[in-house]
Amino acid sequence: MSAVQSELDLSYGQRYQGITIPEAYERLILDTIRGDQQHFVRRDELKASWEIFTPLLHKIDRGELKPIPYKPGSRGPAEADELLEKAGYVQTHGYIWIPPTL
Repeated sequence: MSAVQSELDLSYGQRYQGITIPEAYERLILDTIRGDQQHFVRRDELKASWEIFTPLLHKIDRGELKPIPYKPGSRGPAEADELLEKAGYVQTHGYIWIPPTL
C-alpha cells in the first residue's frame, strides 16, 4: 500500500473504489481498543474550538451574521472558493471534485 496525496474530500467511497473503509463508529471503537488517540480531540483543542466558534454562534443567534446556504452533498457555497482565492490558495495536483451520489 502507498500513500496518495489528495485534497480534503470526504467522499472516499466514490473516490477510492475497491477499498474497505470502516464506518465512523467502527473506526473509533477499533482505535479505542488499540489505544490510538489520533482521531480524538484533546481537551485543549476542544476548549480552543469553543473559544473560536462561540462568538460566531452568538452573532448568528443575534442575526448579525447570516450563514450562506448551499446544497447538501456539494462542495459548499461558491463564496468559499472565492474566499480561498482571495487568501492566495492555488489548487494543485489536478484535483477534480467528484460529487457524491446521494
